[in-house]
Amino acid sequence: MTRPAFTPAPVVLLSALVLAPLVAACGVKDTQAQSPVAPEIVLTVKTAPVLEQTLARTLTLTGTLVPSRESAVAADVTGKVAQIYVERGSRVAAGAPLVRLDRRQAALMEEEARSQAAAIAAQATLATSECARSKTLFAEGAINQAEFDRSQAACAAAGQSAMAARAREQLAGKTLGDLVVRAPFAGVVADRFVNPGEYVRPDSRVASVVQLGQLRLEIGVPESALAAFGVGAEVSFKVAAYPAEIFTGRVRYVGATVRRQSRDLLVDALVVNADERLRPGMFAVAEVTLGQATLPVVPRSALRSDERAGTDRLFVVAEGRAVERLVHKGELIPGASKEEPVLVAIHGGVKPGERVVLEPDPALRDGARVK
Repeated sequence: MTRPAFTPAPVVLLSALVLAPLVAACGVKDTQAQSPVAPEIVLTVKTAPVLEQTLARTLTLTGTLVPSRESAVAADVTGKVAQIYVERGSRVAAGAPLVRLDRRQAALMEEEARSQAAAIAAQATLATSECARSKTLFAEGAINQAEFDRSQAACAAAGQSAMAARAREQLAGKTLGDLVVRAPFAGVVADRFVNPGEYVRPDSRVASVVQLGQLRLEIGVPESALAAFGVGAEVSFKVAAYPAEIFTGRVRYVGATVRRQSRDLLVDALVVNADERLRPGMFAVAEVTLGQATLPVVPRSALRSDERAGTDRLFVVAEGRAVERLVHKGELIPGASKEEPVLVAIHGGVKPGERVVLEPDPALRDGARVK
């Protein structure tokens, strides 16, 4: 019996099938190993060191200018307005007439009171003579004790009546004088509230007079800063009407209690206003020096400000990378010359000795490699 010849073809085929994936895998691995890696971009930046500087520590507050003396002048009597002597903005001296009321009725009453006083005074003179005569008669025994007492009582009553009549005459004269409403002090008429023909009463305001030569700056001071607002402390402030000028005042009056809701205290600083450019009612921004503080300072060009969000940021270089920091900027410090940069005090976010990026490029991001 003849055996069939052995054929190894299937084995060869299996070997080829097994080796094919390995060869393919080796080919893929070699291709991946040979692909290039993109190099990291390094940005060139200009830096400056964070310095340290001792600065005056100030507190910014808002306040309002008010007159040191202001009076809403009222009529002291009842009557109809006959004449007005001033207008809004008129300058008046102390005692100058502002308004005059109709005086006809008051003049008649004053004349009547004067006549009555004169008549009663004549009766009192006669009673005094009778009193002296009764005293002589009583001493001679011509009248008894009861008659003498009656004469003395009549004499005293006549004297009291004369005094009452004089008082009524003076009151009528005062009423006549009060028909002219006068300025209580020298100043400027801020407003007038009546017109001719109007009827006023003793509580009716006729005009408002203010004194402009000296004003008060009313500011609310937080309780944490009360120690800096003793009597005599200087307060600097600005107003919108004169933005380039700095005005000063000195604390004169300090409130007695801290207000519960706002936790602040009302303080009045007297402001000399000789040229009268400042006016009552102006809004003021005041600055008060509280002491000194040593703070880090950086060039202003290092800051990246977002006005909409109200934030300020800068980049610090650390270990070859840009690190973004959120900071709280403070006062501007102008350079001693045009060549020196303007510095900004930083209240938190950086430390002296660190280096900050100047004029950071908009493409600079946190963590970027820099040199």
